[in-house]
Amino acid sequence: MNPPLLRTPRHWVVWTVGLFAATFLLGFAAKLVPALRLDGLAASVNAVNSPLLDRTALLLDQLDHVLVAGCILAVAFVVVLFVKGWRNALAVCLVAGFGWITTLVVKAIVAEPRPTAALAHQLAVAPSTLSFPSGHVVFAVSLTAALAMVCRSAGSRGVVIVVGAIFVLLVAWSRLYVGVHYGADVAGSFLNGVAGAILFAGLWNLVAARLLVDRRRQVPISS
Repeated sequence: MNPPLLRTPRHWVVWTVGLFAATFLLGFAAKLVPALRLDGLAASVNAVNSPLLDRTALLLDQLDHVLVAGCILAVAFVVVLFVKGWRNALAVCLVAGFGWITTLVVKAIVAEPRPTAALAHQLAVAPSTLSFPSGHVVFAVSLTAALAMVCRSAGSRGVVIVVGAIFVLLVAWSRLYVGVHYGADVAGSFLNGVAGAILFAGLWNLVAARLLVDRRRQVPISS
């Protein structure tokens, strides 16, 4: 049976602190200096539009709904279950899910309002939450990182990273396309997503090493 430990940086606490610090630094800097928000990026992305792109962007807009995210995590659980076992499947879902939730803390602390400028091609999307970072992108990044961490071989990990990167970039494009985020929001989402995934992967390894790995290695004492 495969050990349920995830691949994390050796000094995962340092990486977590550093990435979260970079996330907050970018968020506050963009809030204080409007030029750092890259607010023109959304208009540039939105300028290239079509009915197909509209449908794609609006479909990806559903990504942060709890039911949709739950279904995606359920699919990930089933896939990893058959390949790596239920412990690794549970680890992926917990790391991706809790990594995603960290965006709520960052949003509340930075408290960056949504963009107010109307786009030339406006879509019917009216979010009521804060802007920095993008929860959609954080979820995509956290899920990709969690799946990569469970891979043992370099080949499978490379495939996950490539496919995940395409997914992340597509989600990032959609958030700019509909005009609900600044460019800085998307950049901060990459930092937040990786930081959240590393944090909970490290915590998972601490718990799994004590409760799952060590327990399987115990030899029962015969009476």
